[in-house]
Amino acid sequence: MGQTESDTAELFFDNVWVPHAHVIGKVDQGFVHMMERLPQERLGGAVANLAHAAQILAETIEYTKQRKAFGQAIGSFQYNKLLLAELVTQMEVAQAFVDQAVMAHNDGELTAVDAAKAKWWSAQVQNDVLDACVQLHGGYGFMNEYRVARAWRDARVTKIWAGSNEIMKELIGRDLGL
Repeated sequence: MGQTESDTAELFFDNVWVPHAHVIGKVDQGFVHMMERLPQERLGGAVANLAHAAQILAETIEYTKQRKAFGQAIGSFQYNKLLLAELVTQMEVAQAFVDQAVMAHNDGELTAVDAAKAKWWSAQVQNDVLDACVQLHGGYGFMNEYRVARAWRDARVTKIWAGSNEIMKELIGRDLGL
């Protein structure tokens, strides 16, 4: 549906022999090895989520300064101005949390739970921001010729991959002793 540049497919390997020198990690421990790297993968996703949303939000702010309706820039309408203020604030707050997680990772102190929080929250914020950006573009926001439409479509998967947002909340809930 989205990210058309990605070639996503299910692969099956039968009767494959790998020379011992080419084996990465321990045999039959692939899932364990993958799980050990999930916090870093989730953090990387969080960084990408916010970077993508920030770019489209910046483009949308410029668009609302240029696009006119009823003789004035649509960004000057009170609702749109307040909405953009909310979006910018959500992005900055999310960025502060993700920056904190990056610093924790650099120090070897990023927990799986904090990585889950960063992944979940950044994916949610990204999708909320991009949805609002599409709306602010009006009909143009739903045309593939506009980056906002493609970004909106491509962002949807971020609430699924590296563990769905529901799984992230489950991990956080478990950490709360629930």
